[in-house]
Amino acid sequence: MDQVPKTRSSLTVNIVGLIVVAALGALFYVSMKSSDDSSQSNRAESGSDIAIVSETQDVTSTLSRSGIDADFSQSSIPFDQILSGGPGKDGIPAISDPRFTQLQDAEGIPDAVQVMVVQHGGETKLYPYNILVWHEIVNDTVGGKPLAITFCPLCGSAIVFERDVEGQVLEFGVSGLLYESNLLMYSREDSENLWSQARGEAVVGARTGTKLAHHPTQVITFGDARERFPDAVVMDTNTGSNRDYGNTPYSGYEDTEDTIFPVSVQDKRFPAKEIFYVVPLEGSSIAVRQNKQDGTYEVPDTDITVTFDRGLVTANWGDAVLPGYFEMWFSWAAHNNENGIVLE
Repeated sequence: MDQVPKTRSSLTVNIVGLIVVAALGALFYVSMKSSDDSSQSNRAESGSDIAIVSETQDVTSTLSRSGIDADFSQSSIPFDQILSGGPGKDGIPAISDPRFTQLQDAEGIPDAVQVMVVQHGGETKLYPYNILVWHEIVNDTVGGKPLAITFCPLCGSAIVFERDVEGQVLEFGVSGLLYESNLLMYSREDSENLWSQARGEAVVGARTGTKLAHHPTQVITFGDARERFPDAVVMDTNTGSNRDYGNTPYSGYEDTEDTIFPVSVQDKRFPAKEIFYVVPLEGSSIAVRQNKQDGTYEVPDTDITVTFDRGLVTANWGDAVLPGYFEMWFSWAAHNNENGIVLE
């Protein structure tokens, strides 16, 4: 695994690492009403309007009914903070055989739709939000590197991870579970594990504590991407799943300060749903506010600079480019309130 830098206060300086359920297939409304399990399952699988989730959930029941075949004796997060978002394991289908098309042939993707831009080995691929919002994980290979392109609609978190973990290429799915309102992925292996998307590490199972290496990504509109990356290919809406890619199950969610599921930290310094650019560090994390003019900015207490260039964001430590990702403020604060650095 590559390395990302520690802060200056560290004794040594190394590079390491170099946005209902995080995996909702439909819009979930929090309600005190109940609904039988079979009707919830049918709604989730059809991608229609949605499972009703109670405000309180029995921890043992949530885990035992999750279908996750993990070693629950090993974990790094409190079980009583793991919640069901509605659909169960694979209720929101991750994509493991994505299809791509040339930009000039792309259909059903308006210019205003945001896309994740992923590059490696001379290859550039675009992953549109209007597809990701229904699937949340794409297992793919870019320029020969196995990657997991992940998006949590509840947290606005667009993060790319390397799938080669300890010599094994993992495939990830949507568990149907949440931690801090964030997607818990699971790895499809003999002994499954739960992975926190926001933390980028295994939090339940035999691999608990194992971290995923971040891979750089950009998030811009499809219209801008066509101009900036003319040789890119874009993920096709022909996914094999029956989903309405012209609509979102989360309409209006980004316009409120409320989260559907509870989080442990309420940091009011910035609007809860504002998207920040995040640079992961060893033992820390930098949240960069994006209301900046083009130019280069120094991050306090580090040797890191962040450059804004016509919608693209890049973090550097000396000559090294650091991987970064995008996340709503409330989610970053929930996971990094004790050791995070904010560049306003």
